[in-house]
Amino acid sequence: MKKVIYTIGLLVGVLTTGYAQTVLLQTNDEMAGVALVGEDLLVISRKEAGGQYLYTARRDKPGQAARATTLNAGQINAVVGGNHAKGEVYVYHKLGRKAEKISIYKWSDGEFVKGDELPVPRLRNHSYNLGLFLTEDQRRLFISAELSGAQGYDDLYLSEWTGVAWSKPRNLGEKVNTGGAEFAPFVSGDSLYFSRQEGETAYIYGAPLQDGLPGAAVRLKGVYNSTQAYNAYFTKDSRHTVWVSATRAGQSRYIAYVLGGPETEPVPASLAVEPVIEVAPEAGKVEAPEEIPTNINTVVAAPVRAIAPSLVLYNEFNRVHLSLEELAGLSRFLRQQPAGASLVVKGYSDGHGEPVVKYRVSKQRAQSVKAYIQRYFAVKDFKVEVEHEVLPDKGKAYRKTEVYLLQ
Repeated sequence: MKKVIYTIGLLVGVLTTGYAQTVLLQTNDEMAGVALVGEDLLVISRKEAGGQYLYTARRDKPGQAARATTLNAGQINAVVGGNHAKGEVYVYHKLGRKAEKISIYKWSDGEFVKGDELPVPRLRNHSYNLGLFLTEDQRRLFISAELSGAQGYDDLYLSEWTGVAWSKPRNLGEKVNTGGAEFAPFVSGDSLYFSRQEGETAYIYGAPLQDGLPGAAVRLKGVYNSTQAYNAYFTKDSRHTVWVSATRAGQSRYIAYVLGGPETEPVPASLAVEPVIEVAPEAGKVEAPEEIPTNINTVVAAPVRAIAPSLVLYNEFNRVHLSLEELAGLSRFLRQQPAGASLVVKGYSDGHGEPVVKYRVSKQRAQSVKAYIQRYFAVKDFKVEVEHEVLPDKGKAYRKTEVYLLQ
């Protein structure tokens, strides 16, 4: 994989001018965001085997990060907003399947002090992931999830505080959401920022907001989007812009960057964004196939499917699409295969549910993976066949999608 790392001192020509990006932190640990609180404190979200936890470190000593006991009130913990310039952070805590909350913390005299708590709207989320951003006035909650009516994988939604409860989340629509996964929402001023997964990569997008609704989203220009990298967890305020870029060549490497300077221009500014333009092939134009030399003395055996699957991907209960983690594993596998390789994708359903539903789910799981391969790895021209089967046993081990190589 091509690896592009922007060095200290690179001047930025868009969004802000005359300010250099610097590295806040580099690690092999999986980061799910970095917040710069005040000028000197880093709050780092790390995904670990037992959950997701928050760590703190001094900005000049990022390698000495320690788990923040006060901020970790659940198994899953994440910074979901706040006024970082004033030392205030909003933290999401998942304590159990139906126990979630957002707590307000204030950095004071060298420690975080807990304040008010807010509820989290009840969601029937079909995704393994959940992303939240609570605006500074604590009245709007932007959500990344796969709810009813999602356009593909995770979509972006908006829920508003009515004074007594959160409103039903509304999908932000096709100007923002696609058949891929949109995640890590963040709002600054009149602009919505988020990341969009594209195969094994992800890029940061922005969209102008008017009356709470976004305009057309476009990919940000400049250093925010390293090519062939996983760019996400973008935040900005009047002091800094912070984001994470991950490379996955060999061992994963996560790098958090900061760009100092005044408030950046909102997304509608002419230099703030760069639309992604897809050029369709000329109508009626057909590429001539490459001439392949033949040898009458050579006998080519028909490809045979491997006995064992080369990759096993596990689906969540009652979910057709794969989680982002499983998709990342699928992408890594596909990048290692030669162009033109032949694959068999087989989807399974376990013994839960009505026969007609189980049959449909097993088929849709295989078709979902095939569609993902054809969309994000079209350049490799894989030959993909699909199969499906309903298994009588119950449990996660039987809710899966297998990928076989034809040899």
